[in-house]
Amino acid sequence: MGTKPVVVVVKVSNPLIFTEIEKSASAILIHMGVQDQAIMDILTGSAEPSGLLPFQMPLNMKTVEDQFEDVPRDMKCYVDAEGNTYDFAFGLNWSGVINDKRVAKYKK
Repeated sequence: MGTKPVVVVVKVSNPLIFTEIEKSASAILIHMGVQDQAIMDILTGSAEPSGLLPFQMPLNMKTVEDQFEDVPRDMKCYVDAEGNTYDFAFGLNWSGVINDKRVAKYKK
């Protein structure tokens, strides 16, 4: 894409490995089946993102293979170029990392 920003929108139902797409993307937006209009509202700035991750995002495929599927929060999570760890209940909005009462409730 040259100098043009690349926004990646991914529909997920399971954890995603970000290492393959972060280096090529200006922004990554994940969703779990919301309406297209909701995605467009976020992309155009009409609405602010407010969701939190319902599961951990793994560091890499080895992490996925080593993880015990019946043990919660047992994987090494992905850390992006900004230093954000994609753990359970992590989320970003226009101001940065979401740190509200939902996060306090579900944080380890």
